[in-house]
Order: sequence, then structure tokens, then C-alpha cells
Amino acid sequence: MIFSQQGARQVFDNARRVVEAAGLNANQAVLSQSYLRSESLVNTATTSYHMPVLTNDNQNGANTSFNTSQLLALQDAFVISGIFIGFANPSSNTDTTFIPRTYPSAINCGSQAAATSMYTLYNGQLQLSVNNRNILTAFPISSCYYVPQTQGLTTQAATSPFHAIDQNDGFASATVPIEPNVVLIGSKNNSLSIQLPAAISTAPSGTFGRLIVIFTGILCQNVTPVR
Repeated sequence: MIFSQQGARQVFDNARRVVEAAGLNANQAVLSQSYLRSESLVNTATTSYHMPVLTNDNQNGANTSFNTSQLLALQDAFVISGIFIGFANPSSNTDTTFIPRTYPSAINCGSQAAATSMYTLYNGQLQLSVNNRNILTAFPISSCYYVPQTQGLTTQAATSPFHAIDQNDGFASATVPIEPNVVLIGSKNNSLSIQLPAAISTAPSGTFGRLIVIFTGILCQNVTPVR
């Protein structure tokens, strides 16, 4: 995803139009560049993952969100301009030292078997409905598959003059621009899910592997009837 000052301005202006088209008053709102982040534990027995959107989401225990999640408040709206879908392998449910991964490998999954199984994610799809209306019916997760030119071949603890880590550009790597932009409204029913063709049969090492969806875009504060 190419990021520029002009592009950011266009996203901002478009967000104002989209919010007003949704029947919300953008003139009384605070609009700012922001993101939403939804996470769910890898489950080797399922092909369907509910990804929480709202702060009060309690489906499948989603209200106990991770400390790295960023969910939408009921009084706010969010205009999506970009989508990232990946996974991570934290050391615990409270770990904050990990980064989202853009492709599976034996290094970032803990074993070749887990890496091979994790490729199932990239044959799946993201689905989104807002107020019971299907918005994204089948967004291909393969669009977010990104293997950098330089990959980490050893752990960061390896004795070396430098650390062997993946090349990654936070603005450009694996984030896909979305047109037309999609608006999430905190006061309405927002349903986000990842659908896979088969279960991820071997989870990343440990029991804390996660699927991660990150929406980038414009946060519109205090625009819904909920206060």
C-alpha cells in the first residue's frame, strides 16, 4: 500500500463523504487517522473465525480482548481504507514483543509442519457485514501474502554482528487498499469473520498463535446516537 500526504488527504476527504452518506453528521465529529486491530487464537479444530470489531463484542468470549487489540467504541465510526491480514506467534496472551507476520516459515511458526499448515490461511477469505448487509463477501486473504526479499534465517538471539530478521515496510508490506471505502458504525451490528477451506491442522509453536486483522483508515469519534 503506497502512502503519501496526498493519498492521506484523499482518504480523509472520502471518509467525510462516506460518513455523511451513511447518515452520520461528520461536521460534529473528530476525524483522525487511526486503525482497528482484531485478533483471534488459532484453533486447529475450526475453519471459521469470529473476529471482534466492537469493544462490547462478547461472541465466543471476544470481550476478553488481547492487550494488543484495538476495537471500535459504540459511539464512533471507522472508515476502512486498507486491510492487513496475517498471524503471529506470541509467547503468551499478554505478550507485547511480537510482530504480525506476512508469510509462514519454519522460523516464525516454530516448525516446518506448522508453517506448511499456516499456508491454509492464505487460501481463505475475509467476510464483513454491517447492519446485516454483506459488504465484503469474499476478500481473498492471499492478497495480504507478502514474502520479503530478505528473510530471517536464524533467531534474533543468534551470535552475529547483526540480527537476521525479515525485511518489512510498515506502510507498504501486505496492506491492501480498499475501494470503495467501507464504514463501520459502532451503534450497528458489525460481523467480521475469516473463513478457511480447512482447519489449520498444526498451530504455531506454543498455544498462543493468533490470526490478526488490521484495518487502517479514519476514525470518526462521537458520530453515532450512542453516547
